[in-house]
Amino acid sequence: MTMLRERLVVDVTEVPQRFRPTEWVVGIIGLIGAAVGTWMYFVPTDWFWGGLEEAWYLGMFTAAGVLLAGAFGLVARRLRLGAPQWTTGAIVAAVLAVAALGGAIAFAAIWLL
Repeated sequence: MTMLRERLVVDVTEVPQRFRPTEWVVGIIGLIGAAVGTWMYFVPTDWFWGGLEEAWYLGMFTAAGVLLAGAFGLVARRLRLGAPQWTTGAIVAAVLAVAALGGAIAFAAIWLL
């Protein structure tokens, strides 16, 4: 007579966190874009691209907001998939992503109007 052996079942409750360079690269590019937009806000009008001053900083703020929203969205998604429930980090990242996207939309509306 044959006996079946029961295998031990290991319960995995948490997915191990891995380093995701995409989040960091998109976030750093977004921060650099915001810094350049802030610098362009204070550029003198007699500068050789001074006539593009308004378009430059509003466009940079819009692009930076979109990039930061993407980076925070990726972080929120990774944190949400790593835990079975919403954690504080995932909620904060999701709120920051929505706030960055709202800022990008606001600057785009000002830029286009």
